Amino acid sequence: MAETTTAATAINAARNKKLRNMAIFYVCYILLFILANVLTRGRFFTRANVMSTISHAVYPGLAAFGMVFIFTGGLVDLSIGATVILSGNVGAYLCAKLGLGYPGLILGCLLCAALCELITVTLGLKLRIPSWIAGLGMTLVYEAIMGIYSSWMAESQGTAVLRLESCRELGRIPGMIIVWLIGFVVCYFLYNRTTIGINIRALGCNPDVASAMGVKKDRSLIIGTIIGGLFIGAAAMCYISFNGHLTAVTGMNSVSQIFKSLAVFLLAASFESVIGVPAGVLLGSLLIAGLFNCLTLLGVPSGTGQDIVLGLIVIGCGIISKLNFKGVSK
Repeated sequence: MAETTTAATAINAARNKKLRNMAIFYVCYILLFILANVLTRGRFFTRANVMSTISHAVYPGLAAFGMVFIFTGGLVDLSIGATVILSGNVGAYLCAKLGLGYPGLILGCLLCAALCELITVTLGLKLRIPSWIAGLGMTLVYEAIMGIYSSWMAESQGTAVLRLESCRELGRIPGMIIVWLIGFVVCYFLYNRTTIGINIRALGCNPDVASAMGVKKDRSLIIGTIIGGLFIGAAAMCYISFNGHLTAVTGMNSVSQIFKSLAVFLLAASFESVIGVPAGVLLGSLLIAGLFNCLTLLGVPSGTGQDIVLGLIVIGCGIISKLNFKGVSK
């Protein structure tokens, strides 16, 4: 009886501690936005600015949902930015050039992104090379494919950029917010309530122990990659719908496309013990978007000052996410 009472007391204490930490987190989270409004002299909380902040949170948030299922298992895929550009243009081509409308845009983006991620990760697993090397190699491949496509477009269509003139509701409010929230619900369910989510987390903690417990490493990583690819495809779908076009880049410049998403993912990882990773991604994407919106309102130049801030955020979030990690970071 005494042992039962002690266990119940410990459980209640742990529950109360988590609730207290959650309350502190949400209070601090709200205070950060209030501080942004004070610093910008009331311009941050205007309706137009709030809508702008939310719209800029969707792409990094959806891409970070994809990272949850790829990076958590121990993989580091740097080809995600190139995948977004390529899959976005595939979806736009099916939608605009082949006249398939929204079905072409949605299926083109989702399937192309899932296929690209599957190829990249499978290449690394089968060749037994570090995932970041496979990612960098495939980044060059995907960028080259887009370069060839752009050259063909320039010769045959007179323009190197395919513009999405119609079917852009998924890049506008409320369409993009609906996709963002659906992404959160799906991510939360798959990550917390399914075997694949448990297996990916186990592999990320200790792959040797996970394998000894019966987790099939390669199979779980590939399934997680396909799921992550679908989220990245959703990010590409909303991104090209928002911008109207995605321009081809070379020299691995597409890697910069994922920095905000990476910051969101690392921030969510640091929130894991308080609110969980999926909720951390949702709130983290809004926080990162709000931060850069605030910097813009304060006159901090993009491309220089804001990039310095982004770099510091990525490093800081990486440090925070590894504070309780006892192994060797790779």
